[in-house]
Amino acid sequence: MRRDSQRFRRAFTLVELLVVIAIIGVLVGLLLPAVQSVRLAAQRTQCANNIRQLVLAVHNYHDSIGHIPTTTTGPDLTADAPNGGFYSWMALILPHIEQGNLYNSIDFSLTLADSTSYPSSSSYLDYSISPDHPNAGAAATIVSTFLCPSDPVNGLQSHDNGELLAPGNYAGNVGWARSSFIVGNEPIERQNGVFGLSNPSAPDTWHFPEVTFQSISDGLSNTAAISERKISDLKIIETAFGQFVDPDSDENLQSFCGSGLASRSLQRWQSYLGGVSASDPRYAEKHGHAWISGWSFAANTYMHVMPINQRNGHIYGGEGIGYNIVTPGSYHPGGINVTFADGSTHFISESIDINVWWALGSIDGGEIVDEY
Repeated sequence: MRRDSQRFRRAFTLVELLVVIAIIGVLVGLLLPAVQSVRLAAQRTQCANNIRQLVLAVHNYHDSIGHIPTTTTGPDLTADAPNGGFYSWMALILPHIEQGNLYNSIDFSLTLADSTSYPSSSSYLDYSISPDHPNAGAAATIVSTFLCPSDPVNGLQSHDNGELLAPGNYAGNVGWARSSFIVGNEPIERQNGVFGLSNPSAPDTWHFPEVTFQSISDGLSNTAAISERKISDLKIIETAFGQFVDPDSDENLQSFCGSGLASRSLQRWQSYLGGVSASDPRYAEKHGHAWISGWSFAANTYMHVMPINQRNGHIYGGEGIGYNIVTPGSYHPGGINVTFADGSTHFISESIDINVWWALGSIDGGEIVDEY
């Protein structure tokens, strides 16, 4: 009897078991935020490392070619025959990020599109890279250096015509909107960003195709070069009246009409785009879906116009020249990773003063850059 009684007293009572479970629950509740914080910090660090590798690759490209890589926003129809075009700056730096084999698999003499005929600016919306294109395999190759680990969209992107495209999170700074200006100054006459644009079949006076480090008179350490941009995962609603974006979709994934090729101050651009009530999915549904492409709406270039993590703007008439107001954004709490032209990487808060943000986007405006 005594042995049985002792054995019973050593067991847990129901109350004791519930207390232990409650304590474990409290400890787990305290631990989970810390684990989540560590995970987010690790993702941000990996993203910063990726973007740093990209700017170092740009430096190596500049050293070997003589200028910063140029994104081609249209086909090259030299001598009445397709001869390339539609390649992004990221495709050009592949040998400098240990992707030489992938680079060598691309036939850059071919236009990276199913069609080489774009009779109007709106026809650029029909751009595609079908599975039977000779460079389709390269276009569907995931490159981990081009992906931020915090972005939930990181797999191949499929589209109605059979396209399988590899996404990317990073975009090159092409400056401000065309003919824009800060109040009190003259409108810019050509691109004032780090990465040049070119449409070989339709040259434009706004383009600055071969930007060099010497062109960046504001100083490499005062000029943003590469930033993060979210990969589009828009929720689109089909109706009898057409396609509409789910109103609960992230605003940074949407594109709002920015009217035509007008000259506006940056202050006016911000209020103008901010006042548009409805977005158009056609202009943003493929943002970030193809790192290889120079097509405007692949959005591998961005502008310093709207505040970080806010809306994008498409410009009617600018489809063929890369005139697309893409706004940086990320899934890192509070801001984005940005690498500067000197190779330094910074985490920029989404609450950065807009005048400083504009100044960081310009290569030759002479603006004073305060703390960021």
